[in-house]
Amino acid sequence: MDLHTPPRYDAHWEGTELAEDATHRYVWLWQGFNIRLVAIPKDEDGAWMYEHGWCYPKDPELVARAVADWDPDTQDEPTGWHKRPTTPARRAPRRNPDNPYNRPRCVHGCYLAEGCRTVNCEEALAHQAAHA
Repeated sequence: MDLHTPPRYDAHWEGTELAEDATHRYVWLWQGFNIRLVAIPKDEDGAWMYEHGWCYPKDPELVARAVADWDPDTQDEPTGWHKRPTTPARRAPRRNPDNPYNRPRCVHGCYLAEGCRTVNCEEALAHQAAHA
């Protein structure tokens, strides 16, 4: 995705808008111990809510690289995040299920094939039992 050069400050969300596509603006916000990247709808809902969010370590350059490398049209989510605070998980409009970034994830954001770091995650346990 093409990043804004320079990035734009969004006074309403008090964050930095890195890029946009046909339907969303991608803004990162400081969130205490991490950075949250949010997908804000371009319609009237964008004044009040964001649809998807991903938490990253406090490294603005890491977030900018993740957004630059991401194709939201074919990939469900950007890479490098460690927590997804929104549900359901985003699904790309033209997603390719064979893409390594589109593998099934649990509600906590972990790839099911790799297990979940949350104790007793129902989705990870069901996946593990089905593939045992």
